[in-house]
Amino acid sequence: MLSLAWSIMLVIFGFIASAQSLQQPLEAVPMSNEGAVLLKNGELISGKILNTTRVRGITQVTLLTEGEEKRKFRAEEMEEFLISMNKAVKLQFFNERGSSIVKILSKNQPKAVPKDYIIYRNTVLKSGKEAMLQLLNPDFDETFQVFFDPYAAKSATMEGEYLTLTGDKHKAFFVSKNDQALQKVKKGGYKKSYRKLFSECAIMTQEKKPKWKDLGQHIWMYDQVCGAGIALN
Repeated sequence: MLSLAWSIMLVIFGFIASAQSLQQPLEAVPMSNEGAVLLKNGELISGKILNTTRVRGITQVTLLTEGEEKRKFRAEEMEEFLISMNKAVKLQFFNERGSSIVKILSKNQPKAVPKDYIIYRNTVLKSGKEAMLQLLNPDFDETFQVFFDPYAAKSATMEGEYLTLTGDKHKAFFVSKNDQALQKVKKGGYKKSYRKLFSECAIMTQEKKPKWKDLGQHIWMYDQVCGAGIALN
C-alpha cells in the first residue's frame, strides 16, 4: 500500500530530513569579503568583493584579485559566484539567528546555516536575461535547485555589520527541476506546486497536506526515493 509506504518513509527519513533545510537567504552581499567567480569556461578567480550590481538578481560582480587587479564580471560570463563565510560573517549569522526578535519572527524562516561558501548560480529569468541568484539547497541540488527571489514578499529585514539577512516568512522561491526553466513556487499555492513538482514520485503523492515550510525536506526526500530512479510503486 502506498499510504503505508509513505508512512514508513517518513519514519525512516524523518530525523535525517529534518536537517535538510533551505539556507538562510542574504539580503545584501557583504563588501570587502573574500569571494570567487567560476566562469563558464571553467576558470576560477578569487579575490576581495568590491561591488555587486543587482537588477532582478546579481548582474555584475567586481573583485580585487590576489594580484591586486580590479576585474568586473557580467552574469553572462559566470557560472557561479561564491561568497566566503569567514569567521566574522559566521559569527554575525549566529548572532542574528539567536536574537529574540528573530526567534519571534522566524517561525517559517529557512534555518540552515551557510557553510564555507554561499553560492550564487547563473539563472535565466523569465525576461530571458541572465542573473546570479542565491542557491538555497547547495547540499541536495541534484534534481531541484531552489533560488532566492530578491523581490519575494517578506515581513522584515535584519541588518548587521557584516551581512543583512532577510526577514521571516518568505512567500516565494524560484525552483528549477532538472535544469529546466525557473518556475515560481509560492506559499499560497504550494499544494498545487507540490503535485506538479513531485507528481511522478508515487510515494510522495501520498502526502495530502504538504506544508510550505517543508519545501527543503520534500526536495531532499524526493532525491532519496525517486531522484536516482528508485521509484517505490
